[in-house]
Parts: sequence; C-alpha cells; structure tokens
Amino acid sequence: MNRSAARGFLAFLLSVPVLQGNGDWTVTYSSSNVCALRGATVDIICTYEYPDNVQYLPNTVRTLWFTKGDKYQPVDLLSDSDYTGRVESSCGEVSCTGSRCHGTCTLRIGDLRQSDSAVYKFRFTTNQPGGEYTGDPGVMLSVTDLQVKVSFLYPTSPTWAELKCHSMCDLAGDPPYIWFRNRQNVGQRINYWEYIQSEGSYSCAVEGYEHLRSPVVWLQGKGDRTVTYSSSNVCALRGTKVDISFTYEYPDYVQYRPNTVNTLWFTKGDKYQPVDLKHNADYTGRAVYSCEEVSCTGSRCHGTCTLRINDLRQSDSAVYKFRFTTNQPGGEYTGDPGVTLSVTDLQVKVSFPDPTDPTWTKLECHSMCGLAGDPPYIWFRNGKKGRQGVNYKGHIPTGENYSCAVEGYERLSSPSVYAPKTPSVTMNPSGEIKEGSSVTLSCSSDANPAANYTWFKVIKGPFSTNLNQGPKLVFKQILTSDSGQYYCLVQTELRQASNWITIHMKYGPKHTSVCSNPSGEIKEGSSVTLSCSSDANPVAEYTWFKNNQPLLWEPSQPHTFPSVRPKDRGTYHCHAENKYGQLSSYSIFLNVTYYPNTPSVTVSPSGEIEEGSSVTLSCSSDANPAAEYTWFKEHEDSVKESGQNYTITNITSELGGNYYCQAHNAIGYHNSTFLLIKVCIQCLKSTSPSWTTTVAVRGIVVLLATILLLVFLWMRRKRASSKACGQGGRPDTVEEPLPVSVRENVSALTNHLAPAAQREPIEEQDEPHYASVHTSRSVNQEVPRCWVGSNVQSDQADAVFYSVVNIKRANAVPGESDKTEAAETSELYSTVKKHPRY
Repeated sequence: MNRSAARGFLAFLLSVPVLQGNGDWTVTYSSSNVCALRGATVDIICTYEYPDNVQYLPNTVRTLWFTKGDKYQPVDLLSDSDYTGRVESSCGEVSCTGSRCHGTCTLRIGDLRQSDSAVYKFRFTTNQPGGEYTGDPGVMLSVTDLQVKVSFLYPTSPTWAELKCHSMCDLAGDPPYIWFRNRQNVGQRINYWEYIQSEGSYSCAVEGYEHLRSPVVWLQGKGDRTVTYSSSNVCALRGTKVDISFTYEYPDYVQYRPNTVNTLWFTKGDKYQPVDLKHNADYTGRAVYSCEEVSCTGSRCHGTCTLRINDLRQSDSAVYKFRFTTNQPGGEYTGDPGVTLSVTDLQVKVSFPDPTDPTWTKLECHSMCGLAGDPPYIWFRNGKKGRQGVNYKGHIPTGENYSCAVEGYERLSSPSVYAPKTPSVTMNPSGEIKEGSSVTLSCSSDANPAANYTWFKVIKGPFSTNLNQGPKLVFKQILTSDSGQYYCLVQTELRQASNWITIHMKYGPKHTSVCSNPSGEIKEGSSVTLSCSSDANPVAEYTWFKNNQPLLWEPSQPHTFPSVRPKDRGTYHCHAENKYGQLSSYSIFLNVTYYPNTPSVTVSPSGEIEEGSSVTLSCSSDANPAAEYTWFKEHEDSVKESGQNYTITNITSELGGNYYCQAHNAIGYHNSTFLLIKVCIQCLKSTSPSWTTTVAVRGIVVLLATILLLVFLWMRRKRASSKACGQGGRPDTVEEPLPVSVRENVSALTNHLAPAAQREPIEEQDEPHYASVHTSRSVNQEVPRCWVGSNVQSDQADAVFYSVVNIKRANAVPGESDKTEAAETSELYSTVKKHPRY
C-alpha cells in the first residue's frame, strides 16, 4: 500500500454516521467515535440542515465546536488555550434548495495529545427563527499510542518471540506497520517474529507516519543470557492485585551443576545496588515472589518467575525490574528496561444520548488505562448492588448517586457520581462594604464529577454577564459599579445548580447632577421644577443654592415654582452629602422670560430746546429677553425711530410735542408715558452768566410782588376795620372777599415778567388757582374800636385764612382713560393764627 493511502489510518471511524435532529434542525456526524494516534492529525466532519424562511434571506450562519461548557454556554475551541495553534474549523458555503438549507463543517486537530480525548460537539446559529442548535451527543475522540505486545510461541524456547503492533482502540483495515529494531527499519509487516540472542529495542509505526512510533520494548540478552517480560506495561485497579511475569535464560555449563539461581525484584536503586522489594518497607506483606524450578535442555537453562503485589496503591505505580544471579560464570543479569505498572481507579463517565430528554443518561465504567479481558462490572445505585455490564442507562433523578466496580472486587467501587447540590456562597468581609476595599465571593458545592464554577453578575432582568471561571471571584479594589446581584453556577455533566448573593456597597455621592423641568427658557408665570440626583449609598441629602447662597428648601425633595417670577432668575446648584462623602453638582441657569416693564424715558438736553439744535430721547425697560424699542409721536401712527435712542437733529418748532416709546420682546410690550419736547426760537442757556442773573432777578421781583400784595391786603383790612370803628357798628360777622384773585395777580405778574417766547395765553394754561381770604369773629367777642400801633391789645380771635388750589393734568398717553383724575386734584389748606399783643 502506498504512503498516501496509509495516511487515512491516522483517524479510524468505529461506527456508522449518527444523525442528531430536532424537527427541521439536524446535525449529522460522519461517525460517533474516532480513534487517532497521539501526535497525529484528525478531522471530525459534520453536516447540518435547517429550514429556509425566505423572509430572513440572506442566511447568516455562525458555527463553533466545543468540549467544555454546555449548549447554553459553550467554550469555543478556537478560544480554548489547550488547543491554541492546533485547531482549525473550516465550513463550506451554505446552500439552500427548496425550503431547506444545509452546510458542511470540518474540525481539524493537529499534534494530538492524550488530553484531547473527549466528546466534541458542533453548534450553529442562524438568523432564522429558533436559530440555535447543538448536535448532541457529539463525537467521542480517543487518542492512543501504539504499543508493542510480546508473546512466546514455544515455551521450550523462550528466545523465539512474536511482536504485535497494538493500540488501545482497534484500527480498522489492518493498516501496514513498519518495524524498528534498535531504531533501524527492519521492514513492513503486521507482526514481527524474532529469535532473541542479544539485547535489543523494538518499536513500530503506521507506514507513512514513521515519526509516530510506539514506545520502545526491550528484549534483553547478554550473549546467551536473556530476560523476557510478558508485557512492558501493566494496568491494574487500586486495591486489587497484579501479577508481573517473565522468563529468563542462561547457558548450562555441566561442570557447575547443580544450578543455583537467586532472584529479586526492585524499583529503587540500580542494577548494581538494587533494593529488593522484600526489604522495601512500602511493600511489606504485599509483595510475593514465585519462581518455577529451573529446567535445562541441551546447553541452556531457563526459568519462569512471577511478582505478585497485593492491595495495590497509587504509590505502587512504578517501573519494576527483575535481576537473577547464578553460579555460572558471569552469572548476574538485570532485565532492562523493566515493566511499567500503572495503578488506577475506576471512574464513571457520563453522557446524554438523547438531547430531547436531558434526564436520560448513559453511565460508563471506565479506567485510565485499558483493563485486559473486558472484565464484568457491577453497578451500585445509592450504595445498593444493581445491574451488571460496562454501561448503565436510565433516568438519573436529583439526589441519587451511582458507582461501579469490577465483579469480584465490589469493595473497590468507583467514586460515586451525583448532581451538584445547591452551592454555598459567602462574602469576605461580610457586612458593610466600602469603596476601594478588597472583597472575595466564594462558592462551594458537593458534586461528583468535580463541578465547574462560574460567576455571573445580573445586568438587567434575565440578562447577566460572565465574570469569572472558578469558585472565587475577587475584587482587589471594589468600585461602586460593582454593587449588585451575583450568582454562582455549579455545573457537572449531570446537572447544574446556582445560588445568589448581593453586594451592598456603601459610598459617598457620585455623579451629582441637577436638572430643570421644563428645561430651557421659562416664561413668567409658568410652573418649573428643579431636581437633584446623585448615586450614593445610603441615599444622600441635598442642599440647594441660588447664586452660591443657600436656600431653605426641603433637603431631599425636588423644588417646584408654581408660578415663576423674574426674581427667581439665577444660577442654581445642589450639594449632595451622606456619612461617606459629599459632592456638589454643576450649576444650571434658570432663565425666566417676561415682557418689558413700564419704560422710563429721558431727554438730553433737558428743558426747552432751541430751534435748530439736536436732541436725543432715550428709553429703557427691564425685560427678558432684552427689549427692542420703537418711538412714536402723539397723534401720529408712523414709527419715528427704532432703537433705544432717538436723536432729532436740526429740530424745528413743528417737531415739538409729546413723544413716547414702546418696549417690546417676544413675550409682550409696554408703552412709556409722554415726554414733552418744547422748542423755542431764542432760549436762555442755563449755563450762561446772563441766565443766572435773569433767574435771580425774577425771584426778587416775585418776592417783592408778594410782599406788596400782602401789604395791600393788610391795609385794606385795616381801612375796613377803621371804618367799622368810626361807624360804631358791631356786625356779628364781617366777610370781605378779596377784590382780586390771587391767580389773576400771580398769573398776570408772572406773564408780564416772562420773556415773550415763553408767554402763553391764559386760556391755554391749566385750570386757574383761586385764593380766598375770609375773616370772621364771634358775636360775643369784643372788637377793639381801632387797630392802631403795635401796643393795641385785643382779645379778638385769630383770623383764619383758607386757600384752595385746584390742579388738573392731562393724560400721559392719548386714548388712555385717566383713572387717577381724582387723585391728581389736590387741595391746599393754610391756617394763620394771630396772637394778641400785650
């Protein structure tokens, strides 16, 4: 057979293809069991199918292979560190025919190791409804070494041996083998026969893969002296007994008869200073030698010996060597390399052959090394003997345990397998947790097989995130974001269980913020609520500030302005505090918008404006947003000017009159009062010396006129009194109105003194001011006959003078009703008392 054909034997399929399906979703493996040689490369192939729903085209497919985890949380082989650089997954393009889509995937594992022996499962995910599926139970991969088995066909001639190339799992097709003696290729054949005359090493390999040779087997000889072991490797169960047999030969020299032979077994020391097992304290009472009588035929002698070790322990796993000594010349010989003994326990392997029924379980009694002869097994359920056989199938309820043993060695049963119990979760330290401290979450559960532990944190509702593989989750410096609910998931092949724990961490306020509802600009009279929030445990209390001044508001409640006012405008922030810390928020500006207040107007220069000069009217009003201004003139509809200031250059008398401004923004508007502009042709400047003199003169004239008027009134009264005294009359009441109204005199005087440009017709002035003086005396009073001189005494009652002044102004803005007319009319009363002279 050529080399390319031989390569197919690296992986050997041991069963027919297996179809796994669930309705319209299927995974078909090319074989359920694959056997491959250590160091080789193996391909595991599968095909998958799923329904084609046209509305979800194009199809999207994601695939993975896994051995760890389960179908809900598989660990992709491509990300498994045990397979780094050794695993490849290749999939062909998905094709759809009719209403079904199908694809093919191949998993290739290179440089196979014994640890790669496992069950491999394929999982694919599509964008179709129900688009996740796992092919159970998967493919069982067994990785094995080739071994050389030695047998002696003729007991009378123990030097004639048959060597077979053997593997732990059967290799189909009887592949051709290449044999090596002392590392030299000695030819191709299935079995190898050899007449052993001297020491030599033997190994075998599949043709085409000579680099994957079996371990070397030594057939010992030194000239005519040989030691031949029945097997170079022996596997036995802990607690049982094992027999290691061999034959030995040496030349028969007649002159040295009778033959004397001493034998021993050893694991410690070397062939020059071996430590006899009989003298090894670890084997006291457990190691037994038995040798048959030496027989000599012709010129050779040979014998057979057996080493039996009882009550095997794990520590008995070692390489055992035989040494014999005769009375013949050169009569000491050690059989190298010896026999490797492996002591193992039985184990129960768990699998689930029916993916639709997770409680239907297959249990297999298994050892780490193959036990020859397929011994019968006994199964135990909850400690009671049950069925016989290598496998046990059935429903495994929670709370039950199963074990197995080799028949006849029921006391040497395997460890029990059972579902994990509800795990115990703890937190260290317990109680109050502060930010920045170290916290450890621990999870433990009684389970066999040994459980795998995974920690999760609940994110929201049913969603969680995988945090850590292992029984402990450690936070070296815990953060506030680590607060929350955690659970530990304990998994075995049989079941899974979980338990919960919550971290309540204490910390000061973080992320303190303030917000306004509604946000943005707030119209005057609207309702607005300011809220403060902070991440803190325990909950923080809040203090409010306006323009960095504290406010007496509720410490932990939002504050609402039912009807916001301009005075509420300003910057606000809050301060959060609890026993673990404090933090202030950033500031927000509460922008209250309102229509303009009543504008105020000014004129520059003030007073009368000389014709031809320039005058500027100014308007201002408090408003938010800032007001815009428009100027109007009384009885005119057109806009005179837009802007806060209105400048009239080269003014004329026609431009005089009442002006007002209108302040307006997006909220509303408001008009000012009238501003009267008087234009004169020639005006005295208040800043010139002549103007100052004129004002002083006018004041003196008015004062002199007032004095003359008072003297005149006094003389008239005196004259009237003298006349009354001369006539001897005593009227009960004397009432003499003034012949001239004060208003007339004052107005006439003022009008006469004013410059021509400032004189106004009397009829255009405000309503006249009247002054009346009344004198009266009581009937019963004595009136002196005359008032002459300063020494005249009188008990006359004080004279009372009443003066009434009525003032009325026109409205500020045309068309607006004068609601304050009554208030703008005032009366002035003055009383003059005359005291008697003594």
